[in-house]
Amino acid sequence: MTTKTSMPPSKVAQRSKVQKTFVSAKLLSGFTDTNHFRMLTGEYLASLSADKRQRFEDEANAARQYVAGLAPITFANAELQPITGAYVDAIKLDPVFQRTFGMLPYRFAEVDLKQLIALQPWVEPRHDKVPKNKKKLLEFALPRKWDVPTEVSVIQPQGPIQVLTSDPALQNMEMEFDQATGKISLAASKHPNLIQVAHLAGRYCLRNGYHRVVDALEQGRQTLPALVWDSITPDQIALPGHGMFTIQYVFSIPRPPLVCDFATPAATLVKVRERRYGMIINLDIKPINFGI
Repeated sequence: MTTKTSMPPSKVAQRSKVQKTFVSAKLLSGFTDTNHFRMLTGEYLASLSADKRQRFEDEANAARQYVAGLAPITFANAELQPITGAYVDAIKLDPVFQRTFGMLPYRFAEVDLKQLIALQPWVEPRHDKVPKNKKKLLEFALPRKWDVPTEVSVIQPQGPIQVLTSDPALQNMEMEFDQATGKISLAASKHPNLIQVAHLAGRYCLRNGYHRVVDALEQGRQTLPALVWDSITPDQIALPGHGMFTIQYVFSIPRPPLVCDFATPAATLVKVRERRYGMIINLDIKPINFGI
């Protein structure tokens, strides 16, 4: 008897090589020089033949030529109108929000997406459907659920515990104690996953929400609700792990990279190394014995 299947066979990792996973991404190659382009894409380019590597280099050079022809930009106020109401009031009262933004001058506003400076050199397109309903659009741009998704493994009975995620927002763990039941729980610290825009010296930089903003621009939207806050120093705006588009760089050039440039020839389609973020937790359990 012969059986047939249309499913492709699964790939097996090659012996003697570390298995690396790459994901498709749009990179603002036109705003990079050769060294930074290779720094961002080097791991993927090293896995290709010389001919294929040269194709990506040629596309990056074409993007640089496109950017060289762009006119300097005069920035306007990106805040179009304030957003008020019960939905954003509930966000303001959330303890996680208060802990993160309570000491900063902030407001909620509809923002002009074409005025936003890009601090992140690449974005992984998700093509999520952007809602048209006003309520659902608020939930899309300013969600109330801020849990960081994680994978957890533990060597019983006392660890270590390994916590992994693809979300760079994993920075710490929180411990909760339920006195009524005597239970202690550990979880990734919640992260206010709002579209965040930082304002400094008349310019607006996108701090969080790149995938949602790029999806919205690709679907023809010009504005989105966002949390806007005023920065006192440039260091407050910088994104961790993205050394290419520093505040000093984007503020010093007449035509800085904009988030809307991801939808122009300034961006090229490449592959970047998929990153994982995590931490290892060791439990130190010491029995005590005392009289009461």
